[in-house]
Amino acid sequence: MPIKPLLLVLGFLGAFLLSAVPAWAVQAHGGAEGLVSHQLGHVLFVVGLGYLLFRLRQLQIRGLDLREFKIFLYLLLAWNILTFSGHWMHELMAPEKFIKSDGHILSFSVSSISDAYFYLTRLDHLLLVPSFCFLLLALRKWRTQ
Repeated sequence: MPIKPLLLVLGFLGAFLLSAVPAWAVQAHGGAEGLVSHQLGHVLFVVGLGYLLFRLRQLQIRGLDLREFKIFLYLLLAWNILTFSGHWMHELMAPEKFIKSDGHILSFSVSSISDAYFYLTRLDHLLLVPSFCFLLLALRKWRTQ
């Protein structure tokens, strides 16, 4: 008899998981206030990272190697600045630069240096992924110390 409730729960769980709608990796923020609040988050993140780097330089902790952690912080700082500028540039880009199909952006037309920089801001994972690799290296090193 205890199998029926388990099958019922698993059936509901399966139906719930199979009824999920697609979630896109890049989602728009609603209106100007969404962008402003998101950008404010980037600014606060940059201020926090800058303060942490300042304090690490000021404290000079002995017996703890912080090289990988500092690289992580600098890459994360660069990612924030790149992403911040990319968000603003996206608002200034001409709509005809984006090649769309069925409402999805398929391509982007690069015809100037600012267009190329904007395109590079879309490749922010090239900074973000290595930064977290350095965080992992720092945590591994700290675990063995």
